[in-house]
Amino acid sequence: MPSALKSVLRVVAGLAILGAGLGIMNALISLKPEPAVANRPVTPRAVRTVVVNPGDCTPETPVEGRVEALYRMDVISETTGDLLLGGKEFREGVEFSEGEEMLQLDATEAENALIAQRSQFLQLLSTSLADLQADFPANWAAWQGFVDALDVASRLPQLPEFASQREELFVANRGILSLFHSIRSAEDRLDKFTLTAPFDGVVTAATVRPGGLVRAGQLAGVFVGRDAFEVKTAVHARYLTTIELGDAVQFYDEMGQTVATGTVRRIAGNVDAATQSASVYCRIQPADGKSALLRDGRFLSGVISSDAVGDGVTVPLAWLMDDNSIYAVAEEKLKRLPAEVVFESRSEAIVLGLDSGTVLLSEALATAFDGMPVQTSAE
Repeated sequence: MPSALKSVLRVVAGLAILGAGLGIMNALISLKPEPAVANRPVTPRAVRTVVVNPGDCTPETPVEGRVEALYRMDVISETTGDLLLGGKEFREGVEFSEGEEMLQLDATEAENALIAQRSQFLQLLSTSLADLQADFPANWAAWQGFVDALDVASRLPQLPEFASQREELFVANRGILSLFHSIRSAEDRLDKFTLTAPFDGVVTAATVRPGGLVRAGQLAGVFVGRDAFEVKTAVHARYLTTIELGDAVQFYDEMGQTVATGTVRRIAGNVDAATQSASVYCRIQPADGKSALLRDGRFLSGVISSDAVGDGVTVPLAWLMDDNSIYAVAEEKLKRLPAEVVFESRSEAIVLGLDSGTVLLSEALATAFDGMPVQTSAE
């Protein structure tokens, strides 16, 4: 038999043997029963929950700002003179009551000049009395009484009422009327050598010293009021629909103690284009026993409490999803519920649309999904 034919027969025989082996193996495999496939048990996730009951919720807008004295003034002298020594000195930290003398400048020269003017006025009036008696006898007694009451060391009394226009023109032509008003002006200017406190307050800055020269128009210091303050705070535009005039406000210090209470008094009519916030001014007063803690320039944080929202629930922002939905638990599974957010602060939100007795997921769960099995534990 040729060698080529032998090779072909060997290949065919090998393939036949291989096919027979595969057939026998498949037959044996088909006789083996298939193992039962069991579903892998799912362990419910343990989560914290809370039962909510809608009711009145008070929106609390977080605010912060610096305390500013409601009454503040720059003390500027309108006259020139040496600041006198003695008495309560005008120095930083010194308190003055309303009407109390703060600055007293040396007015000796101005007083002497004023006495000289009054003496000149008395002389002019005395030389005119005879003519007044002759031309206006009916009103001469009033002029005589005016001269008798005139004291060159005191303020001029009020001029007598003119009985006629002719009498007024006579007095004006003699120069009596113009000199009288010049003296009255000098008397008013003399009063400006003494600066009195227009309200109860404290000196926060003093640029003059007793014995030093104070010039007209010079800034002598800064005087701020006590017990009447306001806080200017920037509030984001999203809160403006909630805040109203008269809303209660409460401010705290760094330790969380309440140092001031008050109300919203003014709200700016515009929104800053850069920050999208509006200025809100809160009038405040010290809390009981906290007068020493409330000072001009101090930084405070607080909240504005607005009118309550009915049928609302206050929840942490971490519980809300991006679409403002929230997870509830029903039949040991998570259920995603829609919620209407009517107010949102830095950490909390007030939502509507939740039924009384709803069990909410009270933690932020990154792997949560609708229908997820859970095992609950109430907070």
